[in-house]
Amino acid sequence: MVDVVTPAIVVLLAEDETLVRMVASELLEDAGYQVYEARDGQEALTILEVREESVAALVSDTNMPNLGGLDLAAIVSARWPHIGIVLASGNPPPDMRERLPEGARFLGKPYRQPQLIDAIEAVVRAKTAPGPAVSLHNIPTLHPGQLHGAGGLAHPLPEPEE
Repeated sequence: MVDVVTPAIVVLLAEDETLVRMVASELLEDAGYQVYEARDGQEALTILEVREESVAALVSDTNMPNLGGLDLAAIVSARWPHIGIVLASGNPPPDMRERLPEGARFLGKPYRQPQLIDAIEAVVRAKTAPGPAVSLHNIPTLHPGQLHGAGGLAHPLPEPEE
């Protein structure tokens, strides 16, 4: 019998404080995550250029040199919408809540492992949750009785119920 190994969720950790980055990385690895580390937002973007499809979540400090966490989050949200975002700070900017991308979470520093894991799980779950069902009757280019190619076979659409 072959053991099936579930791949670890990949988290990109962007933190300019070396000690904080090391501790956070260890907390994540202990929880079973695979971690890529970046020293600032610019380095995080470079990593995403290469590893974008494997990254499920970004955990970033808000205050970093070169490219801060809020600007990084805005870029990631627009360019890689499949990535969940957690922003952390011990001293958040006054406009933090307004600038937080939709679906992103804020985590106050210092945080503990359960808080960090809960935040990551929430943003990853939100990004992987199935969207609302799409009714074929709401697609303007298809009409009841019209043939469509779903599943490779042409089938008439059902008549709408009244």
